[in-house]
Amino acid sequence: MPYLIYAPETPDERVYELKPGVNTLGRKIDNTIVLLGETVSRYHAQIHVTPLGVTIQDCGSSNHTFVNQVQINISELREGDVIGCDRYEFKFVNHLTTSRPKPIGNNQELLSDNFKQIPLPQSQAPLEDLMEQKSSDDSILKFQSRDREKQTVKKLKVLLEISKQLCSLDEPDRLLQKILDLLFQIMNIDHAAILLVNQESKQLELKAAKSLEDLVDRQQFYSHKIVDLAYHSGDAIITKDAKGDQRFKDSNSIFQEEIQNCMCVPLKNYTEVIGVLYVDNLSLFISYTDEDLEFLSALSNQAAAAIHMSREFHKREQKLKQQVLELQIQINQAKKESEVEEIINNDSFKRLVQKAEHLRNKNNQ
Repeated sequence: MPYLIYAPETPDERVYELKPGVNTLGRKIDNTIVLLGETVSRYHAQIHVTPLGVTIQDCGSSNHTFVNQVQINISELREGDVIGCDRYEFKFVNHLTTSRPKPIGNNQELLSDNFKQIPLPQSQAPLEDLMEQKSSDDSILKFQSRDREKQTVKKLKVLLEISKQLCSLDEPDRLLQKILDLLFQIMNIDHAAILLVNQESKQLELKAAKSLEDLVDRQQFYSHKIVDLAYHSGDAIITKDAKGDQRFKDSNSIFQEEIQNCMCVPLKNYTEVIGVLYVDNLSLFISYTDEDLEFLSALSNQAAAAIHMSREFHKREQKLKQQVLELQIQINQAKKESEVEEIINNDSFKRLVQKAEHLRNKNNQ
């Protein structure tokens, strides 16, 4: 029985059993093997399994089908051939080695139309490759697309990549700076800041800031009224004309710093608001949109989860270090007590004690 192996010899390896007759590959859910890549055609290719052999045929796909990196229209498949459909690669084999897991297709109950085994594309592209040189006129996001479906896919890819980068257990301060660096990488903004809640005073404190300009002596560029409103209400705040917004008419920072547009979203963990994420720009030609706020809110959810995880990890790490230190102190104390007891019980020490007692009594007389 022939098989296709997706990402062989990797943790993402998947094995697909090819049934006799026609097997289809493509983006539509009714294909035999569904490929979710945005540039995969709806019906990308067909694999024909007959008693005389196995052949693969391209179905007029926009990005073509390849066998061993050679573009084909129709080709006979041989043992070990590598099939390429967009970013997906499969290895064709006629028989499975005993060490490989059995394909899901061996379970007849799962061969119904209600079940699909869908490999996800192995996207190793860095975040920079998902960005454009500049944002479009109607958004500050640097990965705009006129196609709404493609735009949604790009957002998900960017958020997925951000999630990967924030999963590493960095020191809390380093993590906050990484979040701001990512913001500047994917958005056209002039300033960004992260303020976290002090657990004792329950007030916001600036923990990290970044700007296109030098931030020395300008750590309070943000509006206190805006960040406080986002913190206490738990709502995301967007203003497209900060100076003309009546909510902040008496905010000195908005006028002093010439803030034109700003957004501020709460950082929420599972139970409470732990801080806020603030961005703004000074340009008269940039206006934040609801789409920008929606994306920033999604990013803030990831940031809040990463901050919470980092805090808990380092809190437990410090607790563990303290427990180890206390245990070491106890061990040293027990060791000293054991050494003292050993000395006291020594015959030589006992004789010295007796001599000292004898001399003490003699002096008293």
